[in-house]
Amino acid sequence: MEFMYKLPVLIVLGFIVFSLAEGMYFLVKDDGDVNKTRVVKALTIRIVLSLTLFGLLILGYVAGILQPHGG
Repeated sequence: MEFMYKLPVLIVLGFIVFSLAEGMYFLVKDDGDVNKTRVVKALTIRIVLSLTLFGLLILGYVAGILQPHGG
């Protein structure tokens, strides 16, 4: 059961890293052109994914599926 919850968290984390790399690529590729907004779109997607990940982690903690490992 725990793996079924951790898998979406890992998938969202992978999409966050992909979106970050995509934004970096567009930043270099667009060369500061005013009409190109691909960097902003990629970073907006990353922010939405990060908030989704945060929500999933909070939901997992409240449901008791994920436990902190702090000492």
